[in-house]
Amino acid sequence: MGITFPTPKENTERLRRLPQVRRWRDGDYTPGAWLTAPSTEQGGAWGSWGNSVTPGRRGITFMDVNKADKSGVPATGPGLTVDRSGGAAPEQPRYQYQMREKYECWSDNLESLLEEALSRQWYASTDIPWDKLEPLPPDQERALCQFVTFLHVVEFNPTDVIPYWMTRIDPAFSEARLFLATQCADESRHMEVFGKRLFANGGGPGVEPFAHAVMHPVPPHLMAVPQETLKLLQGKGPGYEFLQYNYQTQLLGESLVLDFFRFGEFLGRNPCDKEIFRRVLQDEARHVSYGTMHIKYYLEHAPKAERERALELLHYLAAASEAGGAGYDLLLNPNVIEPFVYLAAGSMDNIEQGWQYAREFWVKVVEEYLGRCERAGFPRWDTCLLPREAPF
Repeated sequence: MGITFPTPKENTERLRRLPQVRRWRDGDYTPGAWLTAPSTEQGGAWGSWGNSVTPGRRGITFMDVNKADKSGVPATGPGLTVDRSGGAAPEQPRYQYQMREKYECWSDNLESLLEEALSRQWYASTDIPWDKLEPLPPDQERALCQFVTFLHVVEFNPTDVIPYWMTRIDPAFSEARLFLATQCADESRHMEVFGKRLFANGGGPGVEPFAHAVMHPVPPHLMAVPQETLKLLQGKGPGYEFLQYNYQTQLLGESLVLDFFRFGEFLGRNPCDKEIFRRVLQDEARHVSYGTMHIKYYLEHAPKAERERALELLHYLAAASEAGGAGYDLLLNPNVIEPFVYLAAGSMDNIEQGWQYAREFWVKVVEEYLGRCERAGFPRWDTCLLPREAPF
């Protein structure tokens, strides 16, 4: 490869010449700055020294730790690979984490969501009562496997994208990083449990759910994006782009999947299927809650000019999704909605009742979506492009 490495002897000599190694070899074991650094108030470290945390009924939670920390969560991260209230020498280089502002990643419920996520991890191999899975009529098993095929595939997106955002958040906001890590674990476990369910009852993967032939075309006005919209979409940095991600994936996509999970639990034909959907439902609810409340926190704490720009972008993204750009077109995808209807009906003899259930589902989904938009701080009750009643 053209690279010459030192010999073992040369490398040993290099290590021995390091200042700290030479000091130790000379018998000077005087502790360094980790022990002698002054307090943070004096320009040093140990900013939380003396702030003990008393375990409560739930042990030591992030809420307890942050309550005891007199310095609290900073508005801006310092760009250091050290926890909050830690210190660094003045010459220590700062890392240019692209999301260093608290409002770019925080939510008021972040700590409690993180605690819930950590306490509710589960194991798909043993926490699901696979022994209680009962045979289904072949047509119902095929409908369920097609529905689960769709749910299996949609879990790919968050696990593909979340690590990208985690690496961009300043370590000062470790709770945000940790929560996203739990979401990756959740989504991976959902892929696992759905993959196992596909084969557990003699079915298997169905038809690829997003085949272009079954999707309705994107309206022409969304293909030709106006110049002012392009300026919005150019973004203002990763924090601004993370806001877009939280709308499109958490508030929109994950919330729709959450509604499908509720349907799955309701219509589960046996204890095994019901438990699968109950478990994934509680996980998905956390993701939706974080995404919704992060948008709210962003709009309440960002600088005014950025907040106004963010609101404009959110309304554009919402209109694009409502007009067929993404998200709710799933409710018109035959590879998704037809097995949904078939499961609701129980058989072709009752198919009209299944479609009636799907119509009621549409109404509920749209109302819950609009409620989340309002909680997030950008109400769309009067501007939503989605029909309030199903178009079928």
